[in-house]
Amino acid sequence: MNASMIGVLVCLAFSAMFSAVETAFTSLTMFQIESLKKRKRGGRLVERLAKKPDELISTILIGNNVVNILASVLTTEWAMERWGDAALSAVTGGLTFVILIFGEVTPKRLAIAHNEFIASFLAPLILVCTVLFKPFVVVVNALSSLVTRLFGKPQKNELSIETMTQMLSIAEHMGIIDYAKSSMVKNVFRLGTTTVQAVMTHRIDVFSLDRRTSSEEACRLVLEPGHSRFPVYDGEPENIVGLVATRAAVNEALSGRGERPLSEIMSEPLYVLPNKPLGELFALFRERRETFAVVLDEYGGLAGVVTMRDVVEEIVGEIYEGAGEEPRERIRKRADGSYTVSGDTPISILAELSGAEPPNLPYVQTVAGYIAWALERIPVPGDQVSTPMGTFTVLNTQANRVEECVYRTPRSA
Repeated sequence: MNASMIGVLVCLAFSAMFSAVETAFTSLTMFQIESLKKRKRGGRLVERLAKKPDELISTILIGNNVVNILASVLTTEWAMERWGDAALSAVTGGLTFVILIFGEVTPKRLAIAHNEFIASFLAPLILVCTVLFKPFVVVVNALSSLVTRLFGKPQKNELSIETMTQMLSIAEHMGIIDYAKSSMVKNVFRLGTTTVQAVMTHRIDVFSLDRRTSSEEACRLVLEPGHSRFPVYDGEPENIVGLVATRAAVNEALSGRGERPLSEIMSEPLYVLPNKPLGELFALFRERRETFAVVLDEYGGLAGVVTMRDVVEEIVGEIYEGAGEEPRERIRKRADGSYTVSGDTPISILAELSGAEPPNLPYVQTVAGYIAWALERIPVPGDQVSTPMGTFTVLNTQANRVEECVYRTPRSA
């Protein structure tokens, strides 16, 4: 074997190396890079190279093209010395096939299967190449950037909440994480976009008592609803002035002070606005060591009440405290592929179910509100409306709002 053939084999080896390392680095996720930093010595070097993808790719492509061209030149020289011009086309075709198999396809398939090992093992050599090829890389990147600007501004790859949610869905589909855990993590992500308005108890459903009500009477009135805390109003139910723990009223009654009015045992409530994200509300509850807040609208009137339980249920689902409570699912799949959906279901949950883009409507957070907005009137049973999110058919209403509806996604509508 002469020097030309040895040179060709060396070039093929380098071609395979550059192809493999290109695929290895481009297929690495940020999680794999973080894992490499902790497990292997070359992890930090891998991270250093991965932080400059333009420089890395340019170095690899320059190296790969140089060795492939050099292999072609050496092969051509060897073929002409042995057989002359007649065999030049056949040798060139054969070399192309060999480079394709052993210098491109096979190394890249191996790199996909062992990207962490190849990236960490070859990182020192690639670092040397980045130094050697630096002048060429600068020129290539400058010309490439000039051409790229002609076709628009490049987009930055950022890890968004939507990307994380998609990754969880893929992990769930692959069996890496079960549905319950995946749903809980997705719900935690949604706390930053879901507002208090989507989970609060609306004012028409709020149980409250007048500040002049006696503690004994309050105990009797709160017995059936079974609330642990309730707001207290002055004059009008919307004028909330305090908050009373049921146990405080019971203590007064058992201590012989049952005639004592609620105004003397109430505490100052925590007030929040309907557009406050649940993530911020959760942090506020922890900071203030509260579990109950009164929701006021922009005019200072009562909009509803929200509790820590409402926030927690957005993460883990419905919580049942007693045997008398019937399990309630907000979304139930029907035999025909449609869904029965409760009116208080947040729009964000439905958007994830259907894959549709959630509407950008600050004052519409629930399915009931979205249907009323789409109809532009008070919904009644039997109403049907088609929207970009799908088709809704109202099943029943209560107090002028949708209690339950049938939902068909855009794909099945």
